[in-house]
Amino acid sequence: MPAVGPPRDPEVAAASGLPTADLGGQSKRRLLIATAAFALLGFGLMFFYSDGRELLNVASSIALPRLAVPVGLTLLSYVLMTLSYDGIARAAGTPTGFVPMLRITFVSNVVNYIVATGGLSGFALRMYFFRQVGIPVGRAVTISFVQGLITNLTLLIFLVMGFVFLLTHESLGTAALVSAATLLALFVIATALALLLLVHRGVRRRVLFWGLEASHALGRRFLPHHRAPRRFRMWRLQINIERGFAFILANWPKMILPVVYIILDWVVTLGVLWSCFWCVNLNVPFPLVTVGFAIGILFSIVSLAPGGLGIMEGSMTTIFHSLGTPLEQTVVAVLLFRVAYYAVPFLVSVAFFRTMLRVARGQSEG
Repeated sequence: MPAVGPPRDPEVAAASGLPTADLGGQSKRRLLIATAAFALLGFGLMFFYSDGRELLNVASSIALPRLAVPVGLTLLSYVLMTLSYDGIARAAGTPTGFVPMLRITFVSNVVNYIVATGGLSGFALRMYFFRQVGIPVGRAVTISFVQGLITNLTLLIFLVMGFVFLLTHESLGTAALVSAATLLALFVIATALALLLLVHRGVRRRVLFWGLEASHALGRRFLPHHRAPRRFRMWRLQINIERGFAFILANWPKMILPVVYIILDWVVTLGVLWSCFWCVNLNVPFPLVTVGFAIGILFSIVSLAPGGLGIMEGSMTTIFHSLGTPLEQTVVAVLLFRVAYYAVPFLVSVAFFRTMLRVARGQSEG
């Protein structure tokens, strides 16, 4: 399949307040170098401290039928994610149908994992295909923002739960306890602030205004002129965030089911990681899975590498092994999670992408 970049749609960019993903040649080279460095660092440390022969023994002992469990749970996760998007679209009065939304969900999320531009490429692609199924630009932006807001708030809650468990774990030393307590306090504050912004419009508007103004000032101060955020787009971003919160409050009875789907999606995703340990004959307690997953996702978000490649695996392996799981089995389980939750959806999205592009081209020519 020929390489097709994310659609550069100025109408979508203007409506969302977000820039389109447009990396120059030099930026692409830097991105590739940074990605390779992160991946080599993460995977290199994992394999350097592992026994190669034991890794092969663990990998060869995996019962192949068991691999169907993480793969099946991954597909279920995407189904739940699709149902959340579809439920929000129905609440917005623009139902699309399950199958078109499933295709959009697979393709846009896989692009987010592959292209390290803060998720903007997947966002632009989602907007493009939303328009193809008849959702107006403004409504499409709201649907995507609302799903992202609820998803990230739910992730914050899972992070809090994970660090609460970490604090009660007996094997932590003093330094680890202090670090975990500090992170827990930060996540509790972030979660409380997010809930306050949701229910209190006055606080929400002031926080968004000053937060985006500060981001604009810092961008103008420290970023090159052509990369600094424009004030107009910052205002549009503030408007769309406000619309997302207002949409949730105005349609809260219709939002109950999408919220349930998003929570179940996170639980099933944790189940994917748990089942990867089960494949290597380790029965890891579910709270411990939550801790490792939360830390891995956190490092994945703050890293520059697409999908946290190497960083997510290294951080997950470190936390699980420090909490008592055997190193070689942990390495193999974490690598299985990468394959099940990232590689399998990529293969599915390739088939969907070809069909969606063919339909989109037909509509453009018509």
